[in-house]
Amino acid sequence: MICPFCSHEDTKVLESRMSSEKACIRRRRECENCQQRFTTYERVEISPVMVIKKNKLKEEYSREKIIKSISNSCVKYEIEQEIIQEIAARIEFGISLLGKKEITSAYIGEKILEYLKPVNEIAYLRYLSVFKKFETIEDLYKEINLCGKTLTFSN
Repeated sequence: MICPFCSHEDTKVLESRMSSEKACIRRRRECENCQQRFTTYERVEISPVMVIKKNKLKEEYSREKIIKSISNSCVKYEIEQEIIQEIAARIEFGISLLGKKEITSAYIGEKILEYLKPVNEIAYLRYLSVFKKFETIEDLYKEINLCGKTLTFSN
């Protein structure tokens, strides 16, 4: 593994840990040249999968796009990048288990919601409001009430 700090090729693994969902392996490494420490993630590489969008267009699956959309929902909330990476890894792992060449963007969105809700309810609602295209505040209140929280709308 090449060191991201000094580009030296020799690094040693200090610690390896399986993620909670066994979707990836987290490795803590140290450069033998500059002694800087960094983290890498090892995960299953899924064969090319096409995502069918709502408008029926297809595009190649992108892990980066998932991470960006989750990160956008988590802005201003102290959610570690490692947790966002773990959600993406869990989604990829689920996709690999499906064994399909095509999946829908709706499938990915539902999985993001499933894994994001226990992490942070506000980030979940932010993602949900974009995913379901809420048009009114009442739509948001209905969803909050479905989550088991009670809110009333007052003028």
